Amino acid sequence: MTVLPSVSQYDYDYWNGRLLVWEEPKRDYEYVIGLDTAEGVGQDRSVCEVIRMGTLQVPDMQVAEFASDFLDPIDFADCVNTIGRFYADKEGNEAFVTVETNNPAGASVLNTLRSKLDYSNFFVRKDYEKRENLFTTKYGWHTTRHNRGLIIARGLHAFQYGDLLVNSPFLLDEMADFESDHDLAQARVKRGKGHDDRIMAILIGYFGGHDDEWLSGDDVGEQRRLLAAAGKIQEELQEEKGQKKKADYQNTAISYKEMMRRVDDWFS
Repeated sequence: MTVLPSVSQYDYDYWNGRLLVWEEPKRDYEYVIGLDTAEGVGQDRSVCEVIRMGTLQVPDMQVAEFASDFLDPIDFADCVNTIGRFYADKEGNEAFVTVETNNPAGASVLNTLRSKLDYSNFFVRKDYEKRENLFTTKYGWHTTRHNRGLIIARGLHAFQYGDLLVNSPFLLDEMADFESDHDLAQARVKRGKGHDDRIMAILIGYFGGHDDEWLSGDDVGEQRRLLAAAGKIQEELQEEKGQKKKADYQNTAISYKEMMRRVDDWFS
């Protein structure tokens, strides 16, 4: 690895096929990866976005990015395998990977990771229009006109509320060129602008990493914001009572329901 004072001093071509790392693996965290895969013929890019999953104390954060327009799906799978194992959790489990499988390239990456490289931690596809038994038997994310809006809406919400922090200036450039009309499912790159590969990769990774959580009715991002708000309320109450000790509510051993009960008590 080479530590650089600034990523932006190098252009897109320099980073073509190189791994950008903003934070090395921390074994107390879990990591997820979103993949947007191309054919490797100099057109669209194959992109791997790595996200450190958030907790009740810290939000999700983009920690690494790999993009290439020359690797074929088989070679790209080798890179993903290395990155995913680099960002293993403390128990040695590979990073959780969500592969978009709309094109043959994505299917090839998924198949190579499973059969050749013995990778096992994948997103399982769901049918969101069903009332029950949403889980299918298929791996990978398949973007449709209906579910594209799901990942875009969740991503926009995360960016707006600070639930997903972005480090890549190249991803930020793509986001600046990204637009959506009244129908989020039609969100697209502005006419005449560049690619949206990085955007789709991080949206897919973020959605895949939180999907089971959201389906169960939980939302760590919302709970984190409520805890932060409760901590501020507690600090204000302590100040009113002349107590100078700073509250450390987020690190207090307390359940979510108990925290909400106390918040209600403070307002009453």
